Amino acid sequence: MTNTSAQDGPPVENAVSLRLANGPLTAPVLSRVVTMVLARANCPIDRLDDAILVCDAISAHAPAHSRDGYLAFAVTTRGREFELRVGELTAQGADGLVRDALVPDVGNVLEHISEELQVVASADGSGEELVLKLSFG
Repeated sequence: MTNTSAQDGPPVENAVSLRLANGPLTAPVLSRVVTMVLARANCPIDRLDDAILVCDAISAHAPAHSRDGYLAFAVTTRGREFELRVGELTAQGADGLVRDALVPDVGNVLEHISEELQVVASADGSGEELVLKLSFG
């Protein structure tokens, strides 16, 4: 029996969406879901660590910018790219989240680790989403 990984065959797409109430479980749930999705995509450990740092920064600061006490996340891998979409943010909430991720003597964690960072209007027009992309190939 042969086990073919995503690295051996065509790119694998994985996608998970979740909505979490602001609170103490946001960070561990988000980190575990991201870890599972990236593990299925055969993400190297160093980039998995980077993704967890991004999750920690988002979990620490996003609740202050949520619209109604909840945050929505979409986690997707396509080929050798990881996308994390943070939704249900207030107007200017995505910008506020990015500003809050500034660590003294280190810089902005989200901007430093992500290859691409975008602020987009939410689909229903009631706020913003933050979209971060990391490659691992």
